[in-house]
Order: sequence, then C-alpha cells, then structure tokens
Amino acid sequence: MKVMIDEQRVARLLQDMVRIPSVNPGFEGGVPERGMADYVEAFFMRLGLKAERREVRPDRPNVIGILPGVIGDAPALLLEAHMDTVQTANMTIDPFSAEIRGGKLYGRGACDTKASLAAMLAAIEWFAGNGVKPPVPVHLAATVDEEVNYLGVLDVLEAGHAYAAAIVGEPTGLQAVVAHKGVVRCEIETVGVSAHSSKPEEGVNAINGMMKVVAHIEGAMQTRLRSAAHPLVGPPTLAVTQIQGGVAPNTIPERCRIRIDRRTIPGEDSEQVWRDIRAEMAKLAAENGGVNVIVHPPFVLDYAMETSPDSEIVRLVASAAAGKIGEVRPLGVPYGTDASKLARAGIPSVVFGPGSIEQAHTKDEWVELKQVVLAAEIIAGTMLEFGK
Repeated sequence: MKVMIDEQRVARLLQDMVRIPSVNPGFEGGVPERGMADYVEAFFMRLGLKAERREVRPDRPNVIGILPGVIGDAPALLLEAHMDTVQTANMTIDPFSAEIRGGKLYGRGACDTKASLAAMLAAIEWFAGNGVKPPVPVHLAATVDEEVNYLGVLDVLEAGHAYAAAIVGEPTGLQAVVAHKGVVRCEIETVGVSAHSSKPEEGVNAINGMMKVVAHIEGAMQTRLRSAAHPLVGPPTLAVTQIQGGVAPNTIPERCRIRIDRRTIPGEDSEQVWRDIRAEMAKLAAENGGVNVIVHPPFVLDYAMETSPDSEIVRLVASAAAGKIGEVRPLGVPYGTDASKLARAGIPSVVFGPGSIEQAHTKDEWVELKQVVLAAEIIAGTMLEFGK
C-alpha cells in the first residue's frame, strides 16, 4: 500500500503549530504548552480518535492520541515528539509568523521539533482518513518540557500503556539515529576565607583554588576522556560552561562556582560519572594543600541511549527512509533526546525526523517542507509494517 501525503496539508499543520507560542517556561519569555496541547487534542477529536490529556504541571499537559490497530490489545507503537521550544531572544525573524519562502517554513520550533510532530500527525490523519488500521495500535504522545527537565516523557512512562517500540521525533535529516550521548550537569564550588584585598595573605582565595580545578578539568580529565570513544557517538566530553566568584574588587573571594557539562556515552552510568567527578575533586584537594572543593548534586542528569540496529523498529524506519531518500544507515549523535528515557524503560527507540540539527535553536530557524512530507510518509510506512 502506497502512502502519499499532501504537502499543502503538512504545511498547514506546521504553520498552525509554529504560530502557537510554546517556549519552555524555564526560558526567558516562556509560556506553558497548553495551547499546543489544545491543538493536538482537537486534532484527534476531529478524526474521531481518543486522546488522553495528562496534566504534567499546571497548564502543561501531555496529550496521548490513540489510533487503534488490527490487534487491539497488542503493545503499541509509540510516536513521541515534544511541544516545547527554546527561547526566541535574538531571533532575526518573527518567531511565530510561520512564513513560507522558497519551500522552507520559518519560525521557532519549525525544525525542533514541530516539524516532526506535524509529520506524525499527518501520518495518523492518513490512516484515519483512508480507513486503514495499522497492525498494532499507534499512540502519538505530544509532550512537554523536553528542552529543560524531560518531565513530559517521564509522565508518558507513568501513564500505564505498554509500548513495543518508539519513534522519537527530532531533526535527523531523515536518518535513523540509534545512539546518542547523555549528560551530567553540576556545580563545583571552592570555598576559601574572605579578607581585605590589601592583606591577601590573611585570606584564602577561592578563585585561586578554582583555577586549579579548571586546569585539572581541561588537562588530565579531558585527556582521559578522549581515549574512550564510542563507535557511533565519539568520546565523552567535559566542558566548563559558567563561572561565578567574588563579591567586590577589594575583597578576597570566599567562594567561587563553576558549572560543568559532562556528556556521557553508551555504556557509562550517569550517576557513577557524577560520583567519579566527586572522587576526582577530593583527590585534587588533597594533593593541593587541602583546597576546599564541593561537588554539588547534578541539576541535570540524563542517560546515553543505544538501540540495536537489528531491532524491528530500526530496520523498518531505515527501510522506509531508504525507499524515499536512498541509503540510510544507523547513526549516532552527540546531543540528548527523550529517547533515552524510553530506552532505559526497555522500549527500543529510534530518533527520526525532518530537518537538520544545524537549524535547531537558530536565529532564523527553518525546515524544508518536502522533508516534512517525506518524514510523514516514512513514519506511515513504518506504521503499516510494524508488528505484522
């Protein structure tokens, strides 16, 4: 059975959603995702399909739309895409105009990842409109909070549905991503003794202590990480991303803080990585005259993801994509997605969608509409075959 998706219909779906502001409330100018959830829920109601609405936080609901399958009680295929976007500050285009120029649709979230959501909705609409049932039920989860704390996908796992596999929407250029990195973000603090800067010897300079910490991170720690590369995602990485210290130009600083971003690879345990960092800093302090170093608990902790290229979901997505764009091979990426939470729960997951990560979060974010149409047809083709 051949699936043909109308480009104008896909463009309307994506325009509708880009015009609904859904900047994650964790960012400047953020608004809850309620407007997007209302749109997705109404979409399923128009098709005569069931939609579950789950309030993850006030005004921040997930919506899980359900397309019945031939085998009604079989574990479902999950399509998951997040509704939230990053901030709009410093954009050079109207972030919510959803203007179409030269076959590209512009706006915040157009690429990351409302294009994936539009493709999934278009695929569901094709089945409902043509009276076709997939072999197993298909659930589409439109989720909140991927850009900050992953609360939406965690709530999907708490909803009580059984899932055989998942396609997680992100801009992959229609390639099948089967591995990605995780992340541990925490603060490291050095504590000294304040004093008047005219008598620095009477204090202990926390910034001087932090200089030793940063030098160790940029030297020995990074060197070790570069030697542990994963074949698909490369080596783990560690970066100092923020620093704060001192209270006045005439006071020896008592405290200095940095924030670090440690990217983990498949096979690493994120909690253990944090414990290892804490042990490393304790050793550094002991070797440097008792510098007082505190490694605070992570404020973000996520896991790396890896799915076997031989799993049914990966084979079917890759095959359907190859039929549209030519050769497709399983890839790894350095960033994280909602897929890691699903995979950790035992759900084989592939990250897939239209657009390029190079356009995500940019000042003039855009996606090529032809890719969104192809993504919809590839997803629909996978739905036709999964679970046969």
